[in-house]
Amino acid sequence: MLRLKTLCLALWACACLAAHAQPAGSVQATPPGQASARAGDSSTSHPAVELARKLLGIPYRWAGADPARGFDCSGLVYYVFNELQVRIPRMQRDLFKSAEQVGRADLKPGDLLFFNTFATLSHVGIYIGEGRFIHAPRRGTTVTIESMDSSYYRGRFAGARRVMPPAAGPVPAQAPGF
Repeated sequence: MLRLKTLCLALWACACLAAHAQPAGSVQATPPGQASARAGDSSTSHPAVELARKLLGIPYRWAGADPARGFDCSGLVYYVFNELQVRIPRMQRDLFKSAEQVGRADLKPGDLLFFNTFATLSHVGIYIGEGRFIHAPRRGTTVTIESMDSSYYRGRFAGARRVMPPAAGPVPAQAPGF
């Protein structure tokens, strides 16, 4: 049983650590004809997006879920929604199964984007609008903004989920833990 748990933990670690081989700063403009990811964008922000923006630049840390120590991809999402009093599963696969499905054309800021990078549903980020998302990519990087249409992520998109309505709750004045 211990070996099975160790294997599961190792696979999860690989999913968040080794899955992202694109070069740093790979945000690219959306090619013409691919505006569908932007169709549902809202001009008003979302509390999760506002809080996630305050966490930009915090280092990636495997299994990290707080600003003082760093974040991995699911730890960032878990932390942001937890701070907004929205309880969600810590692991991206569980979150993908439990949250409301959203079509790519209906994305709104605050929706969660899931990607098949190293493995199925191995990466997650928070959609911020205009075809971009905030995430904790991999070891050696920081929480950053990326394009869904970058050469790396475009073909790896697995789906989107919504865990709270766009007009929910106030945003903390600063990211807690600083």
